Amino acid sequence: MDVLTDDHEREQVVRNWWHENWLSLTVGVVIAIGGMVGYRYYQDHKTTQAQEYAYQMSAIQTKLTLEPTKALEQASSFIKEHEDIYGSLLSLDVAAVQTNEGKYDEALKSVDFAIENGGKLVAPNATLVKAHILTQSQKYDEAVVLLEGLTQDAYAVEKQELLGDIYLLQGKKDLASKAYQEAISICEQKNIAITSVLQIKADSLIAEGQTPAFERALKLEEKIAASATKIKK
Repeated sequence: MDVLTDDHEREQVVRNWWHENWLSLTVGVVIAIGGMVGYRYYQDHKTTQAQEYAYQMSAIQTKLTLEPTKALEQASSFIKEHEDIYGSLLSLDVAAVQTNEGKYDEALKSVDFAIENGGKLVAPNATLVKAHILTQSQKYDEAVVLLEGLTQDAYAVEKQELLGDIYLLQGKKDLASKAYQEAISICEQKNIAITSVLQIKADSLIAEGQTPAFERALKLEEKIAASATKIKK
């Protein structure tokens, strides 16, 4: 490799190189800047579009609350156009209306749409909703199988509580009690408050020697309060 010892010589080499390569470098910079502008435009467009979809979904959800029967057609149209998280969330609202009207088969179809199109964010919750609907329609075995496949840790408490409800409806009190106790144990492990409804369910089936759920709930509340105080300090 030649060694350039003269400053003038080095400068001349740089100038020659720039003269030969300036166009490709300039084009490269323009393309890079153009890509950045295009990406930002795309992101802004996505944000605006998402806000619009969310607003439309929210408006229909409100109508479903106020006038459920009249709003179903509009909701169905929106869902057909949105095989995504927005359509999936709205389909769960539709399923609630259909369940209240006793239309369980239709409600299950709506929930299946949410499971298939809602992604990881919606599908677990939709699965739990489906299990509730199956329970209401007295398809207990199907509901149990579905819940056993729900492995997301975030829904562990709800899963065990619903299993307890199903077993109780089937007359399987020992299994129901076990499920309720498991739900309470998970609450204690995760520092999640034990709901009053879960306490009542568990204590209605309490076995001899077990600590009442309301006492466990009080201790847990004290633990949560103590943890909150430490965080503030």
